[in-house]
Amino acid sequence: MKTAVVMGATGRQGGAVTKHLVEAGWTVRAVTRNPSAQIPGAETVVADQDSPNELTSAFNGADAVFSVQPAPHDPRAPQGYSPTVETRWGRNVADAALAAQVPHLVYASLVAAQSRTGVASFDSKWEVERHIADIGVPTTVLRPTTFMNGLHHPGMKKLTHLLHPSVGYHLIAVDDIGAIAAEVFADPARFIGADLTLAGDLLTPLEIANALGVEYEQIQVDDPELRKVFGTTAEPEVDIEALRALHPGLRTFAAYLSDVRNGVS
Repeated sequence: MKTAVVMGATGRQGGAVTKHLVEAGWTVRAVTRNPSAQIPGAETVVADQDSPNELTSAFNGADAVFSVQPAPHDPRAPQGYSPTVETRWGRNVADAALAAQVPHLVYASLVAAQSRTGVASFDSKWEVERHIADIGVPTTVLRPTTFMNGLHHPGMKKLTHLLHPSVGYHLIAVDDIGAIAAEVFADPARFIGADLTLAGDLLTPLEIANALGVEYEQIQVDDPELRKVFGTTAEPEVDIEALRALHPGLRTFAAYLSDVRNGVS
């Protein structure tokens, strides 16, 4: 039985990874800053991502580590959290994995973090990736696209977005991120050194709104970072069928909505 350490196990991505690793028979150490947190099937380990020593202790003897940091806009992030802190935490996790001689680090990055963009919340992850490459820890990079989970809310009447109604973008269900991560953990020889862009569907905002049964409104904002992201960033090439071969349960947006409506997360 192998042991994996999961950062952010009380969050969406970390929680999904923990769930699928437990189901696959892994021993999971769930790292959290909250000593009272209870994660089903996992051992709770208290460690601060600002403390390399605490992280190294949490990682000792592990076969793999899943690294994810809160997004800078996450309302659950600690006070004072920023892209600079995110970068520091991501580097600390990588350093601790190297110090503990962990054979496999899986880093949850972002689809747009493959080069410097000038968008702080993207470049924070790019800086972490550069650091991981510099220190040489064996790593797989996961690049999730837009979360399906964030596109619908009970009682919503309208979907608003910056994109033109005809511009397609990729979507992924958070639970499918966990399932794919578990497959990556199970086959390190295949995936170390690889990066995977994760998506289960490609839809326009208008198609998403139609699936939700709501109106779509394209909005304008004055934020130059957001205009840069949604005005000039081209969608990546994603081999969705190859991902579905890896994870046959990979969902389209329609399948995801059906699951939600039937009470399946």
